[in-house]
Amino acid sequence: MKKKNVIKSKRKLDNKITRKHIELEPGDEYFPNGIFKFHITKLNEHIDKYGEEFIVEEIDVNEYFRYFCNEEMNPEYVEAADLNRPVILAEIAPDRLHHGYPTISKDYYSRGYNLIDGHHRLVKAKQNDVENIKAYIVRMEQHIPFMIEGFEEYVEYWNSKLI
Repeated sequence: MKKKNVIKSKRKLDNKITRKHIELEPGDEYFPNGIFKFHITKLNEHIDKYGEEFIVEEIDVNEYFRYFCNEEMNPEYVEAADLNRPVILAEIAPDRLHHGYPTISKDYYSRGYNLIDGHHRLVKAKQNDVENIKAYIVRMEQHIPFMIEGFEEYVEYWNSKLI
């Protein structure tokens, strides 16, 4: 029997990766994406310090509102939302555009990214008829240091998606 050639992905994760432990402090913001939890305060601090490392794209407010804003939002938080600060789209599954999938929509949601910060900004933009807002595009390698729960499960999930 002929042995099948298996190409190892350069983006395969190992749960033995040494990651700095980050604690949530009172007032810190986090986002639960299913069983994965991200420390948003620390991620934003990192982006503020190293912004040039991140891609910034314009995203369609109506499209992303439809994907991510299906719950009631606190109106005070919506009113206070700063539309000049980009939202954060994190690569939760390997980016389909770069992993051999057939041609798909250019939107990041279809590619494997989820909104992990900026829901109130998105709602405010929609309410104010803003067509596009900026988004930081955060690759897996950039967001895993800020995962505070579910990393071992994420490794299994991520690796199962690689082709």
